[in-house]
Amino acid sequence: MFYPLFMFSVLFVGVYTVAWFLLAALSGMSKLHEKIVWNRQPTISILVPARNEEKHVTKSLESLAGLDYPKDKLELIVIDNGSTDKTPALAKQFKKKFLGRLKVKIFTVPAPGKGNALNEGMKHATGELIGVLDADTFVMSDCLSKMAPYFKDASVGAVTNYVKPAEAKGILASLQNIEYTFGSFSKKIMSMLDSLYIIPGTLSLIRRSVIKKIGFSSDTLTEDMDAALCILKSGHRIENNMDAVAYTAVPTDFAGLLKQRVRWYRGFIENVAKHSDMLFNKKYPHLGNFVLPFSSFLAIFVGISLTFVLLANLLDTAILSIRRFFYVPFGGTLDLLAISLRTFSLVKLFVSPYSTITYALILASSLLAVVVAFRLQRIRLRSNLLMLPLYFFVYYTMIMIFWAVSIAAELAKFRKRW
Repeated sequence: MFYPLFMFSVLFVGVYTVAWFLLAALSGMSKLHEKIVWNRQPTISILVPARNEEKHVTKSLESLAGLDYPKDKLELIVIDNGSTDKTPALAKQFKKKFLGRLKVKIFTVPAPGKGNALNEGMKHATGELIGVLDADTFVMSDCLSKMAPYFKDASVGAVTNYVKPAEAKGILASLQNIEYTFGSFSKKIMSMLDSLYIIPGTLSLIRRSVIKKIGFSSDTLTEDMDAALCILKSGHRIENNMDAVAYTAVPTDFAGLLKQRVRWYRGFIENVAKHSDMLFNKKYPHLGNFVLPFSSFLAIFVGISLTFVLLANLLDTAILSIRRFFYVPFGGTLDLLAISLRTFSLVKLFVSPYSTITYALILASSLLAVVVAFRLQRIRLRSNLLMLPLYFFVYYTMIMIFWAVSIAAELAKFRKRW
């Protein structure tokens, strides 16, 4: 009885989440590529925290120098966060190169931590708006001109942009490209529902009067999520522009991806705990009642559960195959392990009609969501067709394992690293 109820719950969560996403996307189609016009061009200070980014910092800063925004209304503030490579020297070379053409300030914060670096930069910022750009990210020239006009609405506290992986070469990068394409689209949908809970370092803009009161916290691993939730608590909205594009470097190997995602996911857990007063709060109807508790935590729990049941059954099937086709003198041990796995997973995952229907419907609904997201963004899906099976069956499983590792690390209070 337990297994059918569990699988029905999984099916409900999966399909309901996708249905909610699709309805929100289709109802907001007219706002996906909205153009805001403002006859003002406010002054902007862009903070660039950098730690051991000698590979990317020059390209990142030069992309800022190429912005089509008036240079007399722009200042760049580079904060070296205890780098041990050539990052500080490269920043100084950039400042010298653009001396007299662009206002550039460079400061050093020896204590690691992005929050510390951003707070130091805030002390020296003079702009009406504050931009945050990670030193491994570069932007298109029209980013600021498309994002700044949103601030003519006094209720807007921050504006985020559309993020793509830079130079997505290789299988892992291609899989992340699908993830970023869907994720960036999801951020637009959440912004339309006043439930966007992150302002990433991809040249997100923040109203200076708002962030000055809030500051950047150093008590979580993801200060961008903490700042976003604080902005929402202050009564301001966070907007998103899908046509202002930034490109960010993505991990190219398993170890790099694991390190990045454990930091992200631990930071998510920390921030939800820190701002738990927003959960099921009438002041935040979409964010508090659905986005954080339902589509995030519950969906993650379901994903992790299914992932480990899947892995257990695959191992069980492998053991049975070995016993059937090969002579194994220590079969007793393998048989005992196989029985244990079957007991854990209750019934064979791909044989049970409940699990077959559940996986088929969730897969179909998730595929539909991806197709709709790509079509509404006018992105050709054909070039990603070969990657979709790997994305759903391999990459998603890997991400759920990273979530399990992150939860375990947070419960065990492992050391935090930026």
